[in-house]
Amino acid sequence: MKYLKLLLLILFTMALSSCASVPVSHSNVILPDNDDTLGGTGIESTDILTASRKMAISILEVPEIMNAKGTPRVAILPIKNNTRFIINKDIFTQKIRIELNKNATGKVRFLARDRMDDILKEREAKRKNLVTASKEGDLYGVDLYLTGELTGLSKAVSNNRSDYILMSFQLIDAETSDIVWEDSYEIKRVGEAGVVYQ
Repeated sequence: MKYLKLLLLILFTMALSSCASVPVSHSNVILPDNDDTLGGTGIESTDILTASRKMAISILEVPEIMNAKGTPRVAILPIKNNTRFIINKDIFTQKIRIELNKNATGKVRFLARDRMDDILKEREAKRKNLVTASKEGDLYGVDLYLTGELTGLSKAVSNNRSDYILMSFQLIDAETSDIVWEDSYEIKRVGEAGVVYQ
């Protein structure tokens, strides 16, 4: 009888535990143009989109691009991050490049300098007739470099933070090193510490 009661108690406990609810993870899809509700004082997706669109429009007004004879070739140099935030800084130049390629067809061309090893291997294979080639072409030289810098000023009191971030971008003439264009986007946010940006 003692074992029967113990067995019934174990079965009852197992039955109750199987009825326990499993925590459900809820997530929402929002547009990158919308703010989330997480807070924080760093760079948000809305800042990346707004800054990139502003820079793309501004770049098209540069005389070296507007009045160019032929299509200027642009290569991207890494962006410097001088803020306290860990951020994929290449997301800015990637988004600017996408905006220009999408909306300014023929006004500017980007060179894939980060893919040079693959390009040179393919060219060599074509020259050796290992693969077909529609035509031989010259590799274009860089006319302008697109680069930038993220600079921050941060302060904290207790659990509160304030962050000012200046996002500046430049087009640099590859022959003369002249900065032919520069523009910026600024944000300042105040909030509680604790949000992690990556």
